[in-house]
Amino acid sequence: MLASCSSNTPAIPPARESPKRAQAAPVALQQTPADSQQADYFNAKILPIVEKCRPCHFKGGKVYAQLPFDDPQTIRRLGEKLFSRFQDQNEQAVFRAFFAAAADSAK
Repeated sequence: MLASCSSNTPAIPPARESPKRAQAAPVALQQTPADSQQADYFNAKILPIVEKCRPCHFKGGKVYAQLPFDDPQTIRRLGEKLFSRFQDQNEQAVFRAFFAAAADSAK
């Protein structure tokens, strides 16, 4: 079983709605304040949790090509399927806040 984080982590504040994008552009060019908040949240809260999956899901790991855990899109795509590996309620709350903020910004 994986080690668990026992800290109480506050939920990410709801993201502001971002304008619809006509075409996909490089992330650095299309980042809105809400995206920036989500990136900061991902780096500060999500990455420390998924670090437990190092080295396999990180650069050089055997499943990195299929499931790179340093990519926020991978974490969003997997969604609550991650909860089979991350069973701590506090960690799940962090993931849920991340998923909710992404869903809010997609509206």
